[in-house]
Amino acid sequence: MLNNKVKVALVDSGIDINHDYLKGNIIGGISFECDNDYIIATDNYEDENGHGTSCASSIKREFDDVEIFVVKVLGKNGRTSRQIFEEALKYLLNMDIRLINLSLSVTTNEMIQDLHEICDELYRQGKIIVCSLANGFEESYPAVFNNVIGVKGFILESENSFWYNKDKRIQCIMDNNPYMNCNINNSYRLFGKCNSQSTAKLTGIIARILSKKHDITFEELNNELENLAVKNDWEDKDFLASKRYPDFKEGLYDKDNSILLGTANVVKEVLKLNKSDDDIYKYSLFNRKIGLNNDNCYEVLKKLEEKFDIKFDYLSISRYDFVSIQTLTDLVAKNILNS
Repeated sequence: MLNNKVKVALVDSGIDINHDYLKGNIIGGISFECDNDYIIATDNYEDENGHGTSCASSIKREFDDVEIFVVKVLGKNGRTSRQIFEEALKYLLNMDIRLINLSLSVTTNEMIQDLHEICDELYRQGKIIVCSLANGFEESYPAVFNNVIGVKGFILESENSFWYNKDKRIQCIMDNNPYMNCNINNSYRLFGKCNSQSTAKLTGIIARILSKKHDITFEELNNELENLAVKNDWEDKDFLASKRYPDFKEGLYDKDNSILLGTANVVKEVLKLNKSDDDIYKYSLFNRKIGLNNDNCYEVLKKLEEKFDIKFDYLSISRYDFVSIQTLTDLVAKNILNS
């Protein structure tokens, strides 16, 4: 039987090795850290930050049969050193893993020649490096190297679409509407609107391509991605023209609707709002007056599951499901209907 599984090296903050959604996809890992100016390698690649776990689930969402080899370089604070980063990439020179996800970057151009040479050696081996542009930067490394696929996230006109041009310094613009993703402690959180998630999404898409075309070259892959993209050429003004906005679904449910009232009460309970407060019907749930954020969305979903005796498919839920009490009620109502 043809094995269509694809190995991915996830160079990040580690992974939640016991997460129900991910544990069947993990094939091993290593951790690099600095101890008294010495870089040491251990087999403790447990995630203390959550970033790597979230990126892993973004990859798996795009391609379920991914096999993840974890290379932990980021600590609890989400930071690393250039030396650790380079050592991790050198380690991958000796691994039979073709696809490398780097949802991280170096923002200074000091002493990047060594980093470029390591990436070049990986490229000559036929390895595919997918790397995020640093959030808020025009350039970062190794994303802008010509032997690396650079990725930037943006809310595009079409959800889950992407732009691709192999001749751009940053070749891919990926839609990055935040979705619920895996988090540490076998939990979930809203993760996205960042270049990290966009990079992981593209890695998943490439893994799916590799599962069907094992021997595809880097150049052929570039052509394939250009064919899959909705746009191959763009200017700065195109970002303004292509942006989409969420539908708040105002008035979809009457104020005396039992599902709406129940949903509102759960949100008020989790966010510790006054039960008589009507602001929840007037503002986006992410408004500071209301207090929803990426980290407490999961608690809201768990409480809604308890109240309505339903079970959500967390990974299919995006930020757009949370933007208003009406959109969240609609999510609940659809799950009640399907349960």
